[in-house]
Amino acid sequence: MKYIVYLILLSTIITNRLQANNDVPGITDSIYRAHFETAVENLAGNNNESLKSIAFQKMHLGLFIHYTFAGKPYQWGSTLWADTSKVTSLDELADNLDVKDLVATAESMGAQYLVFTTFHANMNVLYPSAVMKSHLPGHCSKRDVIQDLINALKAKNIKLLLYIHPSDGHDFTREDQDRTGWNDGAPYLRWNNFINDLLGELADRYGRDISGYFVDGGLPEQVDAARLRKSIIERNPESWIIQNSGNNPLCADFSANEDNMLPPFPSTSWVRCQRISGEWWAKVNNVTFNPEMAYRYTVFQATVSNREGGGTCWSCGPHPGGRWEPGVRTFFKDLGSFIDKAGETLFGTRPGKAYISREGQPLLGTQYVATESPDGKKTYLHVFLPPKGQKLELRAPADKRRFKSARLFSSNHTIGLLQTETAVFLTLKSTDRWDDLDTIIVLE
Repeated sequence: MKYIVYLILLSTIITNRLQANNDVPGITDSIYRAHFETAVENLAGNNNESLKSIAFQKMHLGLFIHYTFAGKPYQWGSTLWADTSKVTSLDELADNLDVKDLVATAESMGAQYLVFTTFHANMNVLYPSAVMKSHLPGHCSKRDVIQDLINALKAKNIKLLLYIHPSDGHDFTREDQDRTGWNDGAPYLRWNNFINDLLGELADRYGRDISGYFVDGGLPEQVDAARLRKSIIERNPESWIIQNSGNNPLCADFSANEDNMLPPFPSTSWVRCQRISGEWWAKVNNVTFNPEMAYRYTVFQATVSNREGGGTCWSCGPHPGGRWEPGVRTFFKDLGSFIDKAGETLFGTRPGKAYISREGQPLLGTQYVATESPDGKKTYLHVFLPPKGQKLELRAPADKRRFKSARLFSSNHTIGLLQTETAVFLTLKSTDRWDDLDTIIVLE
């Protein structure tokens, strides 16, 4: 708001100057307009990063889709058909992605954004690419999967981020490595020319329809991190750049953990990318992560005091032809049902200041966490581990606020509230009960 006020004041001053100097020789409108335009540009530049951070902090829930074709032997394999047969070509993979079903799945879970693997091992891209045709013939599909995703996601107001792997030369054949300059040695000019031509093409082709880029594979010496960032940001300053397992400030705005999280499920200020079955892409697996724990962890991540944004990004991959591994559809449908019930107590909130969750804190064993409304007037208490009886004792608020009322979010029933200097006591009525998954209490 202060920046808007500043611009209004600046505009008023310049307008007055223009009127006062209309008849003064040598003073022109263009001079003052130039000053105003420069001030606006500087202000936008200074605050672009903070606005980007605010937008990313609003993201709590994502879907990470791996849909891949290596085209050569690859130790981790790639996407299979539901009957376990191999995909025989990149076009076969691209032509058989059921975009409508994929987006419906993202919508069913309540996803705010979707991360999609543009290319993975051996860099086979899922859109027609002039850069790939020039540098690596045969490494791009005929179908523009990215544009089809953009069209479908826009209708659902779900943001699209593209997964990229700018250091993927290590997976290439020796012939492709020589063709692209992977083996040239420092400063790897030909490799960086290739990668930045490819990213520039992506950013030019899809523009602001892409909200961000997820950079995997680290940023080793072969990759000019600053140049990589420039190729994206010059075309769209609002793009989120997320680095997997790192936070190189020369390139990334935000960071992510892409791993197989195990109990006790620690929180992180970074984006948590967590697969829900045995592999990142569809092979022959069942869902191993239950939606109840996924819901709790999603809420938990929203309460971390120093969170960057992005929350939790649950990961899996579809089979070609609109099929999923057993349990995937049910997982996302159930997760979405829980998310819907949380409503305003999750989306549009910030980490609670009355009850603070720390980075690295384990989910298992945490009795309650809190988010709060943007104005700080409402604290949304999420009780994961209810007490034995009807009374719950809380710590004194960390910010020393005084609560005047308490009610159940699900029913709007008022509950008992007693606050002392050292604690807060909440008491449910005899007709109310604690929820097995998450009892949400609104404190005002």
